[in-house]
Amino acid sequence: MRQLMNLKQSQLIVKPRDYNGTLDVPSSKSAANRILILACTVDEPVVVSNIPLSHDVENLINCLRKVGLNIEREGNSLTVTNSFPKCERKLSSPLVLETGDGGTTTRFLIPFLALGQETYIVEPEGRMKERPIEDLAVTLKNLGVAVSLGEKGWMSIQGPFGEIPKSLVVNAEKTTQHITALSLALRKSDIEPENMKYSTSYWEMTKDLINKFNGGQREFVVPVDFSSMSYPLALGAVLGSVHVKNCLEVDNFQADAILIEVLKQMNHQVSLASDGLRVKRTESPETIDFDCANCPDLVPTLAFLCSKIEGDSKLKNIDVLKYKESDRLKEIIHLLDLYKIKNSYDESADVLTITGQRAAQLESFELTPPIDHRIVMISYLFLRANGGGSLTNGHCVSKSFGNFFEVIDCDS
Repeated sequence: MRQLMNLKQSQLIVKPRDYNGTLDVPSSKSAANRILILACTVDEPVVVSNIPLSHDVENLINCLRKVGLNIEREGNSLTVTNSFPKCERKLSSPLVLETGDGGTTTRFLIPFLALGQETYIVEPEGRMKERPIEDLAVTLKNLGVAVSLGEKGWMSIQGPFGEIPKSLVVNAEKTTQHITALSLALRKSDIEPENMKYSTSYWEMTKDLINKFNGGQREFVVPVDFSSMSYPLALGAVLGSVHVKNCLEVDNFQADAILIEVLKQMNHQVSLASDGLRVKRTESPETIDFDCANCPDLVPTLAFLCSKIEGDSKLKNIDVLKYKESDRLKEIIHLLDLYKIKNSYDESADVLTITGQRAAQLESFELTPPIDHRIVMISYLFLRANGGGSLTNGHCVSKSFGNFFEVIDCDS
């Protein structure tokens, strides 16, 4: 925590150098937050191990405790011993829940809270207040939940549902998190997506976990996070090599696991064995033409990789990046322009073309990215693979990869 506080107040100096790293990566906050919500809806104790070092997960745990859940911690494992709404406390006034800037934290909580009868005020921070939420609010209102936006705090919620639906169709055009949030809270209802375009693997993850809970499973191990792992994998592919010790299998429910196949397509050396995942750079990387609809969080990493491959690479279906913790599409283009990497974005076709170059840009930069963990981490990669410099807002990596700067500097 001391390191994160220092990062919040100062610049991180990044020196250009090769990378030959051996490390462990965090577990998946996406899986962890889904499991936590489901664990709080069953009567039996649920044990969850390999909890990630993530502010999104910690914020969710804190909010769940405030509404009456008993969550016992021991190391990186926890046990949920009661359930909501049975544990709900009688309130004399609305309870304010501060959810941070995480989409899974904020959105997953909203239908879950509607299972109860008390009034809750959800207060996120940062850009989360601007991200799409109206569709979820309208759906809850149609199901009998009292929901108001902007009247008392960011969102006020008072349940219960008028009637738990046996089946429901939910528009998933803008985000899959709304349908996931409803499905987690109403895990025995048949909920189907409509117009789903992005992140379909995360929807499959949701359905798989619901089936496991409905089937009686009560012990879970959170898998490693392939989104977090993408940054050291990309750095190893560009600057040398990397060995991720705690990645022993591919989790196909995580969309960003596709990076392993993409690295192979780029001609990098990739091997997965009993001692972990290894990636080594190739002297002749190949360009890609890749549909990013199912893995939008991977786009910043892919853009970095493509910037180091001579020739034209294309990243398709990336418009959703505009609505993340920052406008990630704008920030990616800014980095490419800064490092003189030729690029063009065709808005009508929703395609970013990147004409990469192997040679490093030797100029040093002072980068001040927005408070967005993925843009901060990819900014570090650009600095290290080129002329180095300094980086601010390093503290926000705690959202998903709290010890990122520690492990990324532990070269073997």
